[in-house]
Amino acid sequence: MLIESSKDLLYMVLAFSVLWLTVFLSWLLYYVIAIVRDTESLVWQVRGAVEKVEDFARSAHDKMERSAASFTLVAQAVRELISWGIQERAKGALKKKKAVKK
Repeated sequence: MLIESSKDLLYMVLAFSVLWLTVFLSWLLYYVIAIVRDTESLVWQVRGAVEKVEDFARSAHDKMERSAASFTLVAQAVRELISWGIQERAKGALKKKKAVKK
């Protein structure tokens, strides 16, 4: 017979338990590996999105710097144009005063 003593039964139960423990650990290892793989994929996607945001921020910063330099030149030109207009208006006002006095 297969089971002659309680010791034989204990060995069979232990062997069956080790078998199920091995199956469970294999299943657990499979899912841990799947989770790590999915996490790695997610990290790469996030890294790509962060790089795109950094590129956008860098290009926006560069454009703002160039715009600021251009804006300074435009502001100086407008300032000079306004001062020229004020001077011309003052000259015109003086001519009118002289014409009215005569």
